[in-house]
Amino acid sequence: MSKRERKKEIPAFCIEFGKHLRALRVENDLSIEEIAFKAGIDAQNLRKYELGKQEMKISMLKRIADAFGITTSELLSFDD
Repeated sequence: MSKRERKKEIPAFCIEFGKHLRALRVENDLSIEEIAFKAGIDAQNLRKYELGKQEMKISMLKRIADAFGITTSELLSFDD
C-alpha cells in the first residue's frame, strides 16, 4: 500500500467521533463557524472533522473541547 493510499484511509473512530462532534454542536445550538472561531481553527477543517474525513491532532482536540467548555475526556466520551 502506498503512502498516498494510507493517507486516504480514515479510521472508523474518526467517523464516529465526527458524528459525536456534530451532535454535540447541534445540541448546544452552535454553528460550525461559532465553534471554529472559539477554537481558533478554520471552519472547513472543523467540517472535515465532523464528516470524519480528517484525523485530528491531540492539540486540536483540546482546543475544540475548550470551545465547548468541556474536558477532552468529556469530548471523547461517546459510544462508537
